[in-house]
Amino acid sequence: MKILKKPQLIPHPHTPLPNFLSKCKCWAVSTILAYAIFSIPNNASCLETISLKQYSFLNIPVPSRVDITKLPIGKVFQVNHSQFTLQFFFNNRDIFGFIFKRKPNVGIIAHLCFYRSCEDTSYDLKNVIAKPFEPPYDKTFFSIKFPQKLQYEFQGLEFLPHK
Repeated sequence: MKILKKPQLIPHPHTPLPNFLSKCKCWAVSTILAYAIFSIPNNASCLETISLKQYSFLNIPVPSRVDITKLPIGKVFQVNHSQFTLQFFFNNRDIFGFIFKRKPNVGIIAHLCFYRSCEDTSYDLKNVIAKPFEPPYDKTFFSIKFPQKLQYEFQGLEFLPHK
């Protein structure tokens, strides 16, 4: 004896769900989104947005020679030298900055120092970030990448005039 079942309708993929199911689906999606937004920590992003604004009130003034082991993380610093003004951001590895103004006959050297006192050693790294008598003299972006496969960290940073 064969039992025949009553044929059931198969909904078309483009037909809307019954009202109850659509409300459940919306509630589940909104719950998952809320959980994802509020459970992710604020520092979980891999890229942090920074702004190097001209003469911003949010930057921290530092001397041209600074102990980078004591700099707060995620802040923008400003160096006001008699021959140039620049801001920089240090992410414990690389340095990104913006030169606001400098005298045309003066270049700028960034000196990453092995010692906090910035005394010269063979382990130091010196990068010319602006050459004298070469434009642009203001509104110039610069970056200093940490060398690959280096087995030590730098402790000091110094910005020097270069003639």
